[in-house]
Amino acid sequence: MGFEVKGTIGDHYNEAGGASSPLGEPTSEELDAPNGGKYQEFTGGVIYFNLPTGTYTVYGEIRKAWEAEGGAGGPLGYPTSDEQDIEGGKVSNFEHGSISYSFADNSTSVNRA
Repeated sequence: MGFEVKGTIGDHYNEAGGASSPLGEPTSEELDAPNGGKYQEFTGGVIYFNLPTGTYTVYGEIRKAWEAEGGAGGPLGYPTSDEQDIEGGKVSNFEHGSISYSFADNSTSVNRA
């Protein structure tokens, strides 16, 4: 049975390329997140929505590090950007900091604001 992707999360998913994007197929319905937010799981990542911050995707090692910090309900809060390329890796920004990923040593670094 397939899951419906709708609303703001659906818009973000479709802009990313839908099922052919790195997100892949949805693996859950839209679910409630802390502080009035929503999220939906996909085979390759998760999309979070919260009215004050917007709608953003979190993937891979950055997602693992963010979830280890408590995810949207933790000290970093909701994502405020999609993953972006930086020299030697990737970075995702959150309400109260960022998490960067290094290709060279396959590691993440949490930077609290």
